[in-house]
Amino acid sequence: MNEKINNEPKTEEICREATEGSPVVGNKLSELEILKQSVDEQKKKAQDYYEQLLRLKADFENYRKRSDAEKREHFEDGKNSLITELIDVFETVKLAKGMIEKSATEGSPSLGANGESVQQGLHLIEKKLAEILKLHEVTAIISVGEKYNPLLHEVVGVVENDEVEDDIIVEEIKAGYKIDDKILKPAIVKIAKKETRIIANKENNANNRE
Repeated sequence: MNEKINNEPKTEEICREATEGSPVVGNKLSELEILKQSVDEQKKKAQDYYEQLLRLKADFENYRKRSDAEKREHFEDGKNSLITELIDVFETVKLAKGMIEKSATEGSPSLGANGESVQQGLHLIEKKLAEILKLHEVTAIISVGEKYNPLLHEVVGVVENDEVEDDIIVEEIKAGYKIDDKILKPAIVKIAKKETRIIANKENNANNRE
């Protein structure tokens, strides 16, 4: 049986020959490659812009947080400054009220017939100021009987006392105040020292001067 010889060209060969030989098809392929390259470049630019946008957003968020924190800090500083002034007024009223009460107890009519009215007025002012301080969570620093703490107390004197441990506060000259852990005014106090310790300190000071 004789085999039939197929001399017809294959389809793939025909297409390849047509492609290679056709300038129109070659130009179309070049345009597609250029278009693909342009699309890739635009994608890369879009990705770069997106990353820049994310960085700008992060920078803005950080700036906003810093700005908010600074505003809160300035507000707290201003509030604490005002409260400190109120404390000074509160302490002055307390002192004046105490002096009037002491004068009345001793029978000294220093204010005459208006003494009772002045005393009542000071009492009302003291009460109102105390309410304002309480509203802002201002608390007095506990001093007498406590161990001296340089963060809470300011020592202005030493009392000889052999019955109390050294550095225990035995007298409060002026009250201290705080809001949470924020010290507004340290307490002015006197602390105890044993007599032997005081004598030793005096001798040391004398030797140092020599």
